[in-house]
Amino acid sequence: MQSGPRNSAHFFINAATVAAELSVVLTEAKNISLEAMNAKALVARAGDNVRTFKPITDFMVELANDTIWLVKEINREALTLSRNSLADLHSADAHERFKKAQERSKTAAFGDTLDSIAQEASNRHHQQTMQLRRHMRKLFELLDEIESRMLAANVVTATSRLEAATAADSYQASLEGIVVKLEKAANRIKHIASKCRHSLER
Repeated sequence: MQSGPRNSAHFFINAATVAAELSVVLTEAKNISLEAMNAKALVARAGDNVRTFKPITDFMVELANDTIWLVKEINREALTLSRNSLADLHSADAHERFKKAQERSKTAAFGDTLDSIAQEASNRHHQQTMQLRRHMRKLFELLDEIESRMLAANVVTATSRLEAATAADSYQASLEGIVVKLEKAANRIKHIASKCRHSLER
C-alpha cells in the first residue's frame, strides 16, 4: 500500500463512506436475527415435522450476532483509520516542511541544528504511516470475515431449501420464505462488503 498525502486524504474520506455503507449491513443483520426468531418459533410449534430445520435457525442466530459484532468492529477500525489518516496528513506536511527548511539552511550558520528536529518529524511521519497500514490491514481482514460468513450462508441456504422441501406441506411455504429472506440478506451484505473493499482499494 502506498502512502502519502493523497492516499491519506483518500482513506480519511473512504473510511467515513465505509461506516455509512455498513449501517445497511447492520439493518440486514438485524433482519436475519428477526427471521431466525420467527423460524425458531415455527420450529417449536411444528415439532418433529421440521426438527431438522432447527440447526439452520441456530446458524441464522449465530450469523446475525457475528455480523453485528463484525460491523461494530469495522466501524471502530474505520473511525481509527480516519483519525490516523488525518494524523498522517499532518505528519507528512510537517516532514516536507522540515525537509525544505533543511535544504535551504545547508549553508547557513547553525543550519545543522534543524537536523535533529527534521529527523524527529521524519520518524513521526513513518510511525503514523505504519499505524495507517496496520489499521488498513485490520479493516480488510474484517471485511474478508464478513464476506466469508455470507458465503457460508449461501451454502446453508442450499441445504435449507432441501430441508424445507421435505417438511410437512403446511410448513413448506413458511420455511421457504425464511430461506429466501436469509439468502437475499446474505447477498446484500456480501455486495456491500465487496463495495466497501473496492472503495478502499481505489
